[in-house]
Amino acid sequence: MKVLVTGGTGFIGSRLVERLVQQGHEVRLVAKDRLNSVFLESLGIELVLGDLNDGMNLDAMVEDAECIYHLAGMVRARFNRDYYEGNYLATKNFLKVCARSSKNLKRFVFVSSLAAAGPSRNGKLLTEDAPCRPVSHYGRSKMLAEEEVLRYRDKLPVTIVRPSAVYGPRDREMYQYILLVKKHLQPLVGFGTKWLNLIYVDDLAEGLLLAGEHPNAEDETFFIASEAPYATAEMGNAIAAILDLRPIPIHIPHFVVFSVGAIGEGIAKLTGKPIFFTIQKARESVQPGWICSVQKAKSRLGFSQRVSLLEGMRRTYRWYEESGWL
Repeated sequence: MKVLVTGGTGFIGSRLVERLVQQGHEVRLVAKDRLNSVFLESLGIELVLGDLNDGMNLDAMVEDAECIYHLAGMVRARFNRDYYEGNYLATKNFLKVCARSSKNLKRFVFVSSLAAAGPSRNGKLLTEDAPCRPVSHYGRSKMLAEEEVLRYRDKLPVTIVRPSAVYGPRDREMYQYILLVKKHLQPLVGFGTKWLNLIYVDDLAEGLLLAGEHPNAEDETFFIASEAPYATAEMGNAIAAILDLRPIPIHIPHFVVFSVGAIGEGIAKLTGKPIFFTIQKARESVQPGWICSVQKAKSRLGFSQRVSLLEGMRRTYRWYEESGWL
């Protein structure tokens, strides 16, 4: 099958491309940068560099695609408008092209985020039919992109996937966290227990493949996440168990989290470079729970979490070591 992946050089996209190639698919990849490109091109994929908002000849790209995975988006930004340009407007423009020029398309998979749905309320697991209440511009831009995808449900065979927090090899955010735990420090936001679903990247890739191939996936939205939520402290505990050490819990008050986010936002505006931790990320970090149910994906697609948190952290740490990051 001929598959097009946008944003495929990134952390999640590169692992999805690996799995597609392993399955024997012919993969074309559109991305803004050459991150992981040497490795990906060694797999025999076709890599096209370009920005979906910059007038690329996308009609030719999508014409013969049988499945499209749209992962391209903005997770780091200089200004809040960058989220809307990179997530909402880019998706809107791309859908127009696909509706106009795709001749053989069997599935269009939009990779959104749990952030589009927003945090859970009162400790209840979010389900796909819950009203969306994003708390950040990133989440809102993803929500608007989802709404645009659904407007094309009569023209394109669409599926929306909302991953929870993701970790694994090539993830730069988890790498920074592991470095802190190695120094015997375990940062925890706030003083109460916070909860999240956390999924290993290989499990997410399998969920995305199901979304692109399973007949029950069309015209549906799915959370792809761990089967049960974790207390945020469990992340550090898993890393500590691998390293056989006892880190010191460092509780960071919410006002400090917002202060750090404000500093990051100021740096982004001064330097012109996107920063990961801004006020927007602070708003997400202080929420009591980012937890969701995967029952729909389990029952309709046959999805299941295969990699435990401890095993996933072990594989991630080993990859960092073997790749010279540690």
